[in-house]
Amino acid sequence: MRQLDKLWQYQQADKAVVDYETEIRQYPLRQQLLKLRNIVADQQTVVKGMENDAGKALERLEELKAQRDRFAQLFEDIRKKLEDNVFETASQVHKAIQQMTDAENKLRSAEKELAKMNSHSQMIENRYKEVRLKATRARDEYNKLKATYDKEYEQQLAHLEELKNARTEAGKNVDEAYMEKYKTIRGQKFPVMVLLSQDRCSGCNMSLPSAVAKQIQGSDEIVTCENCDRILYMAE
Repeated sequence: MRQLDKLWQYQQADKAVVDYETEIRQYPLRQQLLKLRNIVADQQTVVKGMENDAGKALERLEELKAQRDRFAQLFEDIRKKLEDNVFETASQVHKAIQQMTDAENKLRSAEKELAKMNSHSQMIENRYKEVRLKATRARDEYNKLKATYDKEYEQQLAHLEELKNARTEAGKNVDEAYMEKYKTIRGQKFPVMVLLSQDRCSGCNMSLPSAVAKQIQGSDEIVTCENCDRILYMAE
């Protein structure tokens, strides 16, 4: 058997490995698992963002409560002084009333913003619970699916190992020089060897001189396509 025939057989074993690796990557259960993993990751990102927003909202809520209490206390202090006739002149009374009015306006503004903030905080809390629930469900579904996938993946890896062993055995029959040429091209494109049919390279579909077929027919010489640089092959 020619070295080119042995190299062709090696490529068939190599292709079986490549095809099965592709099949594993595109396995529907794996794709579903990856999709769920992305959903879980996205939900976790959303949860963290909402936790950060909730923290800021809580801080703002505390600030507003402190403002409300401060203005309420100021309003009450001025009112009490007016009742107790602490001020001696009309000017002092007028100024106190202005301060009291200002404190009252600020108090109402703080209470209004506080009410909005309470409503906003409640909305954040409800949304947070909803997102957490979705994240939990997605994570549970992911874990359940992964347990099933892991068992099937073990079987896939075992079969892949068999294919790789078969490729290794096929490579033992190929001369080192031929294998080196194969690996050099393999690093750039696959398949490495392509059929020459009706003076046409099946790798790039380019028409080649008829002399190329005569050069290859029955020969063990490595001849590459002048266009795609793949090894041309014709069965003996």
